[in-house]
Order: sequence, then C-alpha cells, then structure tokens
Amino acid sequence: MRKPATLSSNRPSATSSIDAVCDVLNVTSDYLLEIAYGSAYLTVSANQMELARRLALAVFASHVQPTRVSFTLERTDLPSVAMAHTALLLSKSWIMSVGEVTPCGSLNLQADAIDRKIARRVAFSPYPSRDLSDCGYMRARVEHVATLVGPYPSGGELYRALGSMAGGDFAYSAECLAVGGAR
Repeated sequence: MRKPATLSSNRPSATSSIDAVCDVLNVTSDYLLEIAYGSAYLTVSANQMELARRLALAVFASHVQPTRVSFTLERTDLPSVAMAHTALLLSKSWIMSVGEVTPCGSLNLQADAIDRKIARRVAFSPYPSRDLSDCGYMRARVEHVATLVGPYPSGGELYRALGSMAGGDFAYSAECLAVGGAR
C-alpha cells in the first residue's frame, strides 16, 4: 500500500516516479488527441492514437535531454497538424521546419478520411473542446515529471526506458522512435 503524499515529504519514490511518467505520458497523448478531436478523441483510428503516443514521448523526452527525432506531416492533414503544433508548444526546445522533405524510414501515421470527418464534426460541435489555454498547465506538468528521469547515454535508450516505464502501447511507440533515428 502506498503512503499518501504529505506536505513535508512531497518527493516521489522510485515506484511513484514510474507511475508519474506513465500517467503524464497517457495524459499528454490524450490531451493531444483532444486538441484535434474534442470529446470524440476516443473514436479515432489506431494511426492517430499512435501518432499521439509518439508525440507525447518526444515531448517528454525533450524535457529530459535533447534527442533527434522528426515528424513529417502534410498541410492538408489538419488533425495531425493540430496535434503536432500543440506538441511543439509543449516541448522544451523543438524547431518546426517547413518545406518539402523526403521521409526516410517512416511510417505513415496520417489521419484517414474518417478521422478528418470526425475532426470536422467536432469543430462544429456545441460542446467545448479542451482549449489551448490548458497548454501551459500541461507543459508545467511534463516539466515537473521529467525532472524525475535522469539523462541517458542516447535518445534511443531514453525512449526505450520511457516505453518500459509506461508499458502497453507506449513500449511499441518508444521502440519505433528509438529505431527510427532517435540518437
């Protein structure tokens, strides 16, 4: 049984730091999906969920240490662009590149026709979606939890460690980032 946090001792233990990493990665990926899809974020394709997980891992890693990873998106893929733009705002020090690029060793994680239709419907929904005003809170939360993770010899090892901590689908996503050129 875990002890509840007290005001005198708010430093997390090793077990709770793993829980904190897992929690912040899940919350960040959900936040990215919700930015693009509003309350319909659980109805999107597996590709969009995978993109959100990879972006969440890359955002978190950027607060631990610099890593080399890139995402290539088409201008017409508005849901993916919305998630990537929000990830840019959440990151510690990313640079956005614009122009023609040739993806190398990448997996197409673009929104399909159904995802784009969901995003259009949500844009006209009477229910408010999560606003970008939450971005500052999310960034502070990621920064805080990232201080619990020490640097690794390479970006690939950092991604694998984060995937191991988060488990589940994040382990696969982290391995893809590690193999796909994260140095």
